Amino acid sequence: MKNRIQLNTLLTLAVLFGAAISSSAQSINLWRGNEIKAEWSDPYKWKLKHVPTGEESVHFRTPNAVIAVNSTIELDNGMMLYGQDLFLQGNGNINMWSPIEHKRTVNIPASSSGHANLTISDNLSLNGRLALAAKSFGTSASKGSVTLKDRSTVTGTLSIGNNGSGSGKIFIRDQSTYRIQKLDLNTLADKGGAAELHILGGTVHIETKANPFDTFLADSSRKIIIGDYGKLKINSTWVIQLKKDVILRMITEKRIVAAQGCELMTPVFQRDMILIKAKTSVNPRSIDMLLSDIKKSTETKIQTTPVPVALASTPTSTPNSPEEIKPSRLEALLKEMKTSSSSPEVAMAQPNAKSDSSKKEASQNSSAPLTGYIVFFSAVFFFLRPTKLEENSPASTENTTDY
Repeated sequence: MKNRIQLNTLLTLAVLFGAAISSSAQSINLWRGNEIKAEWSDPYKWKLKHVPTGEESVHFRTPNAVIAVNSTIELDNGMMLYGQDLFLQGNGNINMWSPIEHKRTVNIPASSSGHANLTISDNLSLNGRLALAAKSFGTSASKGSVTLKDRSTVTGTLSIGNNGSGSGKIFIRDQSTYRIQKLDLNTLADKGGAAELHILGGTVHIETKANPFDTFLADSSRKIIIGDYGKLKINSTWVIQLKKDVILRMITEKRIVAAQGCELMTPVFQRDMILIKAKTSVNPRSIDMLLSDIKKSTETKIQTTPVPVALASTPTSTPNSPEEIKPSRLEALLKEMKTSSSSPEVAMAQPNAKSDSSKKEASQNSSAPLTGYIVFFSAVFFFLRPTKLEENSPASTENTTDY
């Protein structure tokens, strides 16, 4: 009786174990396409004859696979890349939102040895954790890389290496964007590990809550390489002096370097961000000159265009307009008139002017005041005439409108 109970217990355990294995096997959906582009939504390209859903883990084992993703894909058990190259294209989205880390991870490669590359292009976006050579142990043979092209976007955690070994490289090109929300770098130079971020175009945003500078400064195997057209934006609310000090150290210890044929530009320090770029240069400036320029730099503030105050009350006339010139000109003319008219009065007041010549001279002098008035009013009409014509003449209005 006792033996029978033990036998039944063993049989029950065996059935449960077999069911668990079967369930585990059914949770893997293997891609069966090749280098010929095929749609992710094609059920006949999947081993289970349907698009991966639920808790199914997506595996890629063919040497080369090209897949077009033009819809929103929700994965709850990660992606495993065992093949050499996986190309994801299209205008869709791949989302892995599981709170469990390994279930929202793309493993590149998924084995502890070998190498694999994931290329994302077009307008495809991927939300999840990228794990490059994260399964390697005791060896540097495991190598993984990710290339972003066109306008593709990746958002999430970046993990590279395991226990010091393993090699992972990220290549950003064209107008692609990588938003790193968490850094998990576990490479060590003395164990053959390497973690490199190549920003050859596009933009990399480092938006980690933890200090990202300490992660890179911890070991010389971790580097950021910036090329022409590439932008590195690091979120930081530190005061400007702390920002300058840490960037100086990152450059001095070669954690941030320029790509071949380029030189680093002077970083831009803003209130909540640091912007670092590079440019093509035949004769790049020395590191000492760059460090000197960084020390002299100041925080860049957003410039706003001042709005004129009381614009409506500002006089529309210019300093050279007739309205402003007239008073001074009239005063000058009045003064000239008084001067010219004063001399005839003196001449006329002289007694004993009985000769013909004196009478003739007196008659000439008596006409001087009239001449002065004529000159005065002629000048007044001369200055007033252009203004009136411009105000009333249709022709002048048309000429102004033509401009």
